[in-house]
Amino acid sequence: MNLLDFIKKLQNKLEKVADNLNGEFPNAKEMSRLARSVHEKIFDDTDAVINNPDEILCLWLSIEYELFCIVEEKIYGKKVRRGFNGMREFLDTANSVMNRRKVRAGKSLECHLAAIFTANRLPFSKEKVTEKNKKPDFIFPSIDAYHNPEYDSDKLIVLAAKTTCKDRWRQILNEADRRRDKVKYLFTLQSNISSKQLFEMKSENVVLVVPKRYIENYPKEFQTDILSLSKFIRLVKKTVLNF
Repeated sequence: MNLLDFIKKLQNKLEKVADNLNGEFPNAKEMSRLARSVHEKIFDDTDAVINNPDEILCLWLSIEYELFCIVEEKIYGKKVRRGFNGMREFLDTANSVMNRRKVRAGKSLECHLAAIFTANRLPFSKEKVTEKNKKPDFIFPSIDAYHNPEYDSDKLIVLAAKTTCKDRWRQILNEADRRRDKVKYLFTLQSNISSKQLFEMKSENVVLVVPKRYIENYPKEFQTDILSLSKFIRLVKKTVLNF
C-alpha cells in the first residue's frame, strides 16, 4: 500500500469511527483502543508490535491524534465557526478543549504502552499503590512482587510515562521506595530536553526511554544513555524473566 492509499483509507476509517461516536468524546482508554483497532483493520501485521514497537507506538499516537481531531471538529467545529456570545463563553470553550487535549495525551500514551507490553508478554502492574498512595505508571513484574520483601529489588523495574518532562520528571524519584537509590526509567515523547536537565536526570539515576527515532534529537553526549522502547522491552525480559 503506497502512502496516498494509506492516507485515504485511514481518513475513511477514522471518519466512520468518529461518526459512530454520536458526537461524544470517548475516554482516553477507549480512544486509544479505537486508534489501535483502526490500525489493525488497515494493516494485517500482528507481529509489528513485537518486531518494531518504537514505530508502532508512533503510528498509534499519530492515528489517535487524527481521530481525536476529527471528533473534536465534529463536536466543536460548528460552534467555533458560529462564534461566541462574549469572552466568557469563548474562554470556557477554549479551556475545555485544551484540558481535554492535555488529559487525553498523557492517558493515551500509558494505554498504548500497556498494549505494547502486553503484546510482548511482559508481566506488569499499572498505577498500583506502592507506599503512601504513590502510584508509579508501571511496575514490572507486578505490584505483588514489589510488596513481597523476599522478592529481589534488583529485579523490580519502575517506569513512568510522561508526554513531556519539564520539571515534572522529579515526581518519579519517590514513587517507589524499594527503588529509591536505584535506576528509575522515564518514557517520554519530549525530544528537546536540555543538556543541563539531562545531566540532572542522570545524577538522579533516571534513564530516559523514547521512541528510537527520537534519540538522534538529543545531545550526542547523552544519546548512548537513552533507551529505545525495544531496548527497554529487552531489558525487562532479561531482568524480570531471565529471557
